[in-house]
Formats: sequence, C-alpha cells, structure tokens
Amino acid sequence: MIRVIAFLSLFLSYATAHLPYLDSQNSHNSIHTAFSFPDNVYSRALLTTTTCPPRFYPHGNKTHTPPSGTHTKPWSKYSWSKVDVRGDECLHFEFGVPHLPALEYPSFRPTVYLVGECLPSAAEFGYPGPQTLEYPPFDLPYNLRGASALRFHLADPIWQPSKFYEPNLDATLLSYLNYSVPVTCSGEVYIVVETHEKRVVEYYVAVGEVEGLPAGGVPAGIATLAEAQAWAQGADKRVGRYCPRRGIWERE
Repeated sequence: MIRVIAFLSLFLSYATAHLPYLDSQNSHNSIHTAFSFPDNVYSRALLTTTTCPPRFYPHGNKTHTPPSGTHTKPWSKYSWSKVDVRGDECLHFEFGVPHLPALEYPSFRPTVYLVGECLPSAAEFGYPGPQTLEYPPFDLPYNLRGASALRFHLADPIWQPSKFYEPNLDATLLSYLNYSVPVTCSGEVYIVVETHEKRVVEYYVAVGEVEGLPAGGVPAGIATLAEAQAWAQGADKRVGRYCPRRGIWERE
C-alpha cells in the first residue's frame, strides 16, 4: 500500500511538469557522453550542475582528458544532450536556470548551440534568433562533419529571461530560450551549453511539450521530486562559488 501511495504521489507531482533527470557532476560533457532524451514528445528536462576544472587545465576548447592511470574524470566547459526528431515533428526546446542570486541576470550568461543535419534555418526561430555558424567551436566526429550549427549568444542583452513559478518544485525559474520550430528531416539534434564561468553553476535543458507520464509509467532514471526541488531551490551550496585559483588570470 505504501508503494502504491508513493507511486500515485509521484504521478500527480509530475503530471503537469517536466520529467527531471539530474546531472549533478556534469558527466554529459562531450558528444560521446551526451544525455539522450528518450523522445521529443513528453516534456523532460536535464538538470545540470557544473564542476570546477582540474588543476593545470589548459583552458582550450576541447574536453580535458586526464593522463592514463589516473582516476580523475574528464572535464569540459560544455554540457551535451541530444534528441531524435522526425521530419514531421517540431523541435520543442527550452533553456533556463533556477532563479538564484548567483545565476541572476546579468551575472550568468552561457552560450547555447544546436547542432545537427536537420536543423531549421535561423529565421524559423523569430526574434530573438540564433546565429548560423559555419564551424562550431568544438570538435565533431567524422559522421557529423556535414552538420550545421546555430548559436544562441545569451550575453547579448536582447535575451531577457522570463520568470515563472513552478509549483511542483516550489521554486522560481528563469527561461531564456523557449522555441517550437519545424525540422527539415529526421535525425538527431544536439543541444550544447557552453559556460564562461569560473564558478559552479546550474541550468536546465528541456525538450518535448506533452506534460505527464508516458504510457509505461514512471521512466527509468528520472530524479525524485525531492532531488529536483533541492536542485531548483539552490540546496547545493557549491553553486555560485568561484573555483580555486588555477593560474594568474583565475579568480579565487
């Protein structure tokens, strides 16, 4: 009986909200470890918390891979996710951050990219729209060398976030990007977030528009309501803290 009540509580909590997936260590930090959204239909969100770079990180564009024999995880300033979209569908895409003092405009403005072979034109996004890139600033595998890329430069002041309260999380969020645009063919679309911060930050990437649980019930891997609430409410005290000094240009 307790298990049934817990399931019903979870079902009711997620009936009108994004299904949350938690990445508390930014482990999806390369195209090879990109988080894969199960579909482009049900509303889902990847909740990411970044980490500080390791000592002697070269601060280039590539993912830092530690020397062999060490147990340190690779580190990157990027976060990757992907969703498979059919040619008769629209890409439903959202990006935002919890409304926390450390992440409030204008202190936190990352850059967001869409990468894929079936992306809509920049004009489809309306105003404000992304910039078309001939070459993205990160390496792509051989099978994606023909992919196009769009850049949302959120440091531009035309991107003003919309503030909204999410009752299921009992938290206020800032939404910077919220689009529903048609794609030109069937294929994978990668969503890449690049942070320019020397501190720990949080953000979410969401896809899909149908709120509620899929027919199979609670999907595997989703965060508990308590975990999602803690993330949105800033329970992680690392968020906003500057990373340790790593060189002459770094800040404490």
